[in-house]
Amino acid sequence: MKKNDGYDFSLKKEEIKKIFNTPDYEEYKEKKKKTQKRKEQTYKFTSIANSTNTVRNLIVVNVVLFIISMFYQTLFQGFALYPVSSPDFQSYQILTSMFLHGGFLHLGFNMFMLWSFGNQLEKIIGQNKFLIVYFLSGIVSALFWMFLGTGPGVGASGALSGLFAAFIFIAPEAKVMLFFIIPMKLKHAFYGFAAFSLIFGLASLVNPSYGFGIAHFAHLGGLVGGYFLTRYWKEKNLIRTT
Repeated sequence: MKKNDGYDFSLKKEEIKKIFNTPDYEEYKEKKKKTQKRKEQTYKFTSIANSTNTVRNLIVVNVVLFIISMFYQTLFQGFALYPVSSPDFQSYQILTSMFLHGGFLHLGFNMFMLWSFGNQLEKIIGQNKFLIVYFLSGIVSALFWMFLGTGPGVGASGALSGLFAAFIFIAPEAKVMLFFIIPMKLKHAFYGFAAFSLIFGLASLVNPSYGFGIAHFAHLGGLVGGYFLTRYWKEKNLIRTT
C-alpha cells in the first residue's frame, strides 16, 4: 500500500489538544456547566433555618403586625391602602399597607412565597438589591392600586410579585411546581400570572365582584416594577443572569 505523503493530521490533533487543555478553556467549561445547571434546575424551597436574615426579619415584622391587627382592628382603617379618590387615602399607606394582611391564609401564603423566592433571590443579587426590588415593587404595586383599585387593599403580594418577576432575567428556564404538582418553566409561569392579573383586573373594573376579592392590579404593578428594574440591572451588567 502506498504511504500517504499529505498533511500529518496527528500534528493538528496535538495542537487542538493543547488549545482545549488551557486553564482558560477549563474555566470556560466550568462556567458553562454552572450556567446550564442553573437554567435547568428544579426550584427547591429553602428551609426556614437556612433563610437569610433579611427574609427572616421581613417575615417576623409581618407576623407581629398581623397579631397586633387581630387585637386592634383600627389598624386597617388607617393603614390599609385606599384608592386616591377616597377621602380615607393617605400617602403613608403606600408603605404601611405592605405589612398588613387580611387573614391567616393571606398571611401564610405570602410569607411562604417570601420564604421560598426571597431566599433564593437574595443569595444571587445581594441584600441591598433584594430590598430595592422588594420595596420598589411594593411601591409600584401601590401606585397601580391607588388609581385602579376598587377598595382598601393590604398585603405584601405586590412586593412579592416583583421578586417573582426578577427571576425572569436571573433564571428564566428554572422550573417551579405549579399548584405543587405541575412542573412549569418560571418564565411561562410569570407570563401566565401577568395575563391572569390583567384580565381579572380589567374585569374587576366592570364589576368589583369579578375580581373575587383579589387585588389583581396590585399584583400586576408589582410584576411591572420588578420586571423593569431587573431588566435595567441586566442591561447594565449589575446582576448575574443566565
